[in-house]
Amino acid sequence: MNMGIVVEGDSDAKAYSQLIRKIRDDVDVPHVISCGGVGTLKGKFVGWLKYFEWRALPSIDKALVIRDSDCSNPVPLENELREILKQSDFEPRFPVHFHATKCELETWLLADENAINQASRWRRKNKGIAAITVDLESTKGAKELFRKQLSKAGLLATAQVYREVANFADIARIASRCPHFRQFMDKVREC
Repeated sequence: MNMGIVVEGDSDAKAYSQLIRKIRDDVDVPHVISCGGVGTLKGKFVGWLKYFEWRALPSIDKALVIRDSDCSNPVPLENELREILKQSDFEPRFPVHFHATKCELETWLLADENAINQASRWRRKNKGIAAITVDLESTKGAKELFRKQLSKAGLLATAQVYREVANFADIARIASRCPHFRQFMDKVREC
């Protein structure tokens, strides 16, 4: 199955592609669109869905539009995206799912410190970090905290490092520490 995703930024694009493949091994993500911020995502995702419908090769079987909630209630943010699509009068032939991450993507990447440690070893930095003991899905500033953890592990916060951490991540550990991640998993698994 081919899935197209529309996300806020380049780091999101790299990490979400890996997480989605971990959740469903029958999914290929040939089209990953990075919008450069939530404002641009809201303004352009319908156009990208039209691209998926009419021009994308290979064709898309399902689309997922993902944004951060920044620790707000994600439901109204997802509903806002649904309403933008509805008002556009565009009805894609494939299902479209919307997800607002609680709080930021980095929340999930922080949930498995072993993934950061493996990325550090893989890059021959060999610096380890300990688990963070805060409630990740209610802590604001996950992006900054993630960058600090990467720095302790000798890593830079590049899109490629995000991809590597997501690749090494244990999705069961993320789901146990971040209940909202289970909702994301459900959306990825829906056909």
